[in-house]
Amino acid sequence: MAGEFTVDMLVAALNGLAGMDFIHLTELISLIVLPFAHEDLAIVLGAYIVVNDVMPVGLVVGSIYSGMVVSDFALYGIGAGARRLPWLRRFAVGEKVQRFGDVFKRNVFSIVTLCRLVPGVVFVAFIACGWTRVSFARFTIASLVISAVYLLLMLYLAVVFGDSLDDHVGIWTWPIVLGGLGLTGFVRHRVLAMR
Repeated sequence: MAGEFTVDMLVAALNGLAGMDFIHLTELISLIVLPFAHEDLAIVLGAYIVVNDVMPVGLVVGSIYSGMVVSDFALYGIGAGARRLPWLRRFAVGEKVQRFGDVFKRNVFSIVTLCRLVPGVVFVAFIACGWTRVSFARFTIASLVISAVYLLLMLYLAVVFGDSLDDHVGIWTWPIVLGGLGLTGFVRHRVLAMR
C-alpha cells in the first residue's frame, strides 16, 4: 500500500511538471531556491501552493526537500573548501566555527536537529561540520533524515493551519501565517539559541 501511494504521488508530480506554464515553473524554482535563504519561508510558500491547488503535494515536497538538502551540502562544502582555500577560510571560518568543531563531530544528528529548530544556527553549524571534517556520510544521513521529518511535519502544520484559517480570515491568512512563523522563529531563537 505504501509503495502504491509513493508511486501515485510521483506520477502526479511528474504529470504536474509536464503541464506547467511559466508562472508555475517560477514557483517550482522558488521552492527549490528559497531554502537557501530561509527554509520556513519555503514551507509557508509550499503550504500556500498546496492549499490553493496550484501544484501537486508531491512536487511541492520534493522541491522544498531538494532545496533544503542541497543548501545543507553547500554549507558543508564551504567549510570543507575553507580547509584548502585561504581566501574562503578568511570569509567563512570565524571564531564560532572553530569553537564548536569538536562538538559537531560527536553529535551530528543533534546538531542537524538543532539547526532545523533554531533559526540562524544552520550557517555556522554546517560550515563548522565541513571545516572540522565531520564524516560526510554521517552528515548526509543526518541531513536527509532530519530534513525529511522536519519538512513533512512543518508543511503539514502550515497546510492545516493555513487551510482552516483561510475559511475565516480570507486574504489575510498568509500574512498571518508568515507573522506566526516570524514569532515562532523569534521564540525558538531566544529559547534554544546557543550562547
